Amino acid sequence: MMSTDEFYKIRQQVLEQPICYKEVEAKEIVAMGENHYRIGNVVFEVRPDIAKTIDHFAGIKSGQTRIAFDSYGEQGVINLRNFFGQAEAKNNKHLILAANTDTKEIVEAILVKNKMITPAVFFDFAEMFMDKNQYLPEQVEYIQESRNGVSILMKPYKEELMEYAPGDEFMANGLYLKWTPSEINIGNYYRRLVCENGSTQLSQHSITQAFSPDIADLERLLNITALSGPLKSNTDLMLANARIAMRTTASVRELGVAVKMLNIHDVTPEEANRIIPYNQIKELYKKAGYPTNSEQLAQAKSDRTMWELFNTLTHFSTHNKIWPRHDIRRTSLMEASMTLLNRQRDIKEYFSIF
Repeated sequence: MMSTDEFYKIRQQVLEQPICYKEVEAKEIVAMGENHYRIGNVVFEVRPDIAKTIDHFAGIKSGQTRIAFDSYGEQGVINLRNFFGQAEAKNNKHLILAANTDTKEIVEAILVKNKMITPAVFFDFAEMFMDKNQYLPEQVEYIQESRNGVSILMKPYKEELMEYAPGDEFMANGLYLKWTPSEINIGNYYRRLVCENGSTQLSQHSITQAFSPDIADLERLLNITALSGPLKSNTDLMLANARIAMRTTASVRELGVAVKMLNIHDVTPEEANRIIPYNQIKELYKKAGYPTNSEQLAQAKSDRTMWELFNTLTHFSTHNKIWPRHDIRRTSLMEASMTLLNRQRDIKEYFSIF
């Protein structure tokens, strides 16, 4: 359990990071080169992934910039971006550019659905939520070099215990709050005892979001409690899908989805395939003469149940030594793992009297 002093210390560390934000409209961003832009009198360079976000913000579809470059060179890309940027945006009217005030580097580009939520508003809201609903901070996760994401795991004063299966017990009424400049997300987390030495494992499951700092939106989240319908529905769905997953073999395609999830969270392809041997199993099917396109791999059984695959992902999220203890990628991967558990299975569960 985190002490109050530890919580306030981390809050201060996050708020004091040298990150500033600028909220802009598409028409304010003028392309100057393939990855160079101007806002007012300030010219700056961005990483290709940030340029891609700016393209999406302006309404440019994936691949259009490559076509423009192949046809007309860099000037074609500039013209394309400025044409779309100056057009009336239909969606995502605001974009937040986050810059490191020390290096002057643009470190994030975040699409905003409504209004920007500052980290100070988030922490103030988190304290109100915990006071009202009798929760305590257990863990805070964030990325040291960025303020584009903070997650607070909150432990209830009184834990509610349930079972996946006989002897497989978990704490069911944990909650978390997750912040980005565009939203506050609230969800369940489940803490489970997974081995005799007392090792525990977390899983996380989103409930709902608020997309602005408006009082009405935040009050709606404030009323989510351990007894509320959304949380109970989340837990019931998770339990039902967990029990199905225990009796259902994961497809080879689902192994591939899990490997991609690890890659998205900065796990190298080599390490991801060591954790989940997708390439190796796919190659065995190929050598045996089976087709290995996505549709066929959805019908190919892997060497483990869906429950074992889910546990592999959540165990890595909780226990890996690659990420710092406070790294928000742990929360993000656990959320993605729960999404994989809850989606429709490739290989169906069957019942038989034989």
